[in-house]
Amino acid sequence: MAGTSGSDLWWTLLLPLLCLTVCFAEVVVSVPEFVEAELLKNIVIPCTHTITERPADYSVQWFIKDKNEERRRIAYRDEIGTSIDRNTEYTEKISVDQDFSLRITGVEVTDERVFYCQVMAGAAGNGEGMTSLKVYALPELQEVKKNEGTLSVTESSASEIGTCVGKNGNPAPTITWYKNGKVLPATTERNNDMYLVSRTVKEASGLYSVSSTLYLRPNKQDKDSEFYCRLQYLMPQGKTESVDSEVFSLKLHYYTENVKFELLSPLLIKEGDNVTLRCQADGYPPPTYDIYKVIDNTNEEILPNLEGLLVLEHVTKESSGTYQCQSLDFDSPPDILQIKDVDIFVNYLDPLILEPSKEAKVPFEGDLEMSCTGHGSKPVQLKWKKGEKLLSSSSTLSLKSLTYHSAGLYTCEASVPEVPGLHRSQSVHVIVQGKPKIEEKPYKSHVSKEGEKVTLTCLVFGHPKPEIFWSVPGVQPSMNHSRDLIMSTLTMEVTQKLIQSGVSCSASNSHGTTHHSFHLSMVPSTAAPSRAPIGTQQQGGSSTAVIAVIVCVLVLLLLVGLFYFLQKKGKLHCGKSEKKSLTHKEANTNEIVEMKTDKQHEHRGLLASGGGGHSGDQC
Repeated sequence: MAGTSGSDLWWTLLLPLLCLTVCFAEVVVSVPEFVEAELLKNIVIPCTHTITERPADYSVQWFIKDKNEERRRIAYRDEIGTSIDRNTEYTEKISVDQDFSLRITGVEVTDERVFYCQVMAGAAGNGEGMTSLKVYALPELQEVKKNEGTLSVTESSASEIGTCVGKNGNPAPTITWYKNGKVLPATTERNNDMYLVSRTVKEASGLYSVSSTLYLRPNKQDKDSEFYCRLQYLMPQGKTESVDSEVFSLKLHYYTENVKFELLSPLLIKEGDNVTLRCQADGYPPPTYDIYKVIDNTNEEILPNLEGLLVLEHVTKESSGTYQCQSLDFDSPPDILQIKDVDIFVNYLDPLILEPSKEAKVPFEGDLEMSCTGHGSKPVQLKWKKGEKLLSSSSTLSLKSLTYHSAGLYTCEASVPEVPGLHRSQSVHVIVQGKPKIEEKPYKSHVSKEGEKVTLTCLVFGHPKPEIFWSVPGVQPSMNHSRDLIMSTLTMEVTQKLIQSGVSCSASNSHGTTHHSFHLSMVPSTAAPSRAPIGTQQQGGSSTAVIAVIVCVLVLLLLVGLFYFLQKKGKLHCGKSEKKSLTHKEANTNEIVEMKTDKQHEHRGLLASGGGGHSGDQC
């Protein structure tokens, strides 16, 4: 050591320190183990790193492993900027962020590979991390292709049921078959009961397409079974998703074992209803059906039906009876004839029997008895009505003292309470015969001048139909007819001659003639009432007489009151002669006595009779 110079000693001490610095410098790179992305989406692969001692400069390089399993750089970045390597499959679709993360746009299936991130820190050394990119593609379920043919349940081996196809997925999807909502645990080994034939194809795009065909030996219960397939596939973050095909069923050929013959209409059947019978076998294709009506244990005739459906329209009581369906399935192992019966009963109500039946002629004010009889499958309820008015709730109707207003239609209504909607009705026309009867309508009996028009109307009842005549010649009346009434209306100008003679209406038939007169009068226009029947004038005269009596009574009461008032005031002297023998003194004395007497009898009435005093002093 003695020969060592000072500079050599300095380096001898510095070299270990430099060695410690270099030996403890380290570059640590951290990237995820794998990165997931959906097809055609953008993705960022992070590259985080730590350096124990900050170097003067450092850079990052991104590499891929190509088809030949060789590393190839695709990008470079340092403190100055980014450089994308040319002539690589990523030249147009990547970039490097400031934090050295790799950004890829429009991820494709071919991007599913290993990526390397390498950090170079000069004297501090280098560090590297690698990650795997996983690309997920949503597959497309094609329409399921089902067997459109007819499958026989008598086959000894499995038949093709349908094929399910899923296209362009990544990773490769899987297909599962379901029957009535339950998974079919089908094997891929061929057998006579059920198996699957599956296939997976990798398309030129790198995506996967799969198909699965189900083979099954159906039984008779499968005629109502529902089949579908489910396409399952993986998505990022470990999610499993699926899509189901449409549900389909099989067309099977199976022989008939049972036949059902039933009434589709309500059990309570009435005349006029439509009745439906259905014969149905549990075989396919359906066998032939023959439907008969049984009479005396023999088949009467084959009734037309459509695939076992028989419709009886507007049934009557003759439709009641036994109906039979015969079914023969030639495809069943033995040719067995199946027979089923159905009994139907039609509730009925026979036509009504009326007495009299259709028309009854009765003399005016005569009596009439009518009866109604009805028979049905159940008890019948009868009633008589005229229009909407109920006249009788029994089978008979008694009419007394018939008038022309009693004529018309009388209806017997029959119903069966136990069978709603079952009813009948029948009517009798009652005709009242007799001498015509005239009813007058109100008319204008007072006119203000000659030439004024009036309208007169005769309402005539009678049978046989009467003839009507008016006493005014040369004027044609208007006529309105109904079944039991004639209305004759005459409009004319009033003359002095008509006022004097009046106007008459006559109605005549084989039973006699009836007359009716109309009276007209001339009254000034200020006093003439507008329209009134003749009877109205008489009633007005009686009212005037009553008013006159009342007025007289009131006048008499006023006179009595005035007389009493004058007597109280002393202005009325009741004596008729003077007392000649009285002196002046006696007269004064008497006056005083009379005044006292007057005070004592202050409340006596003026018309009191007798009793004290002179008769000449009474008023």
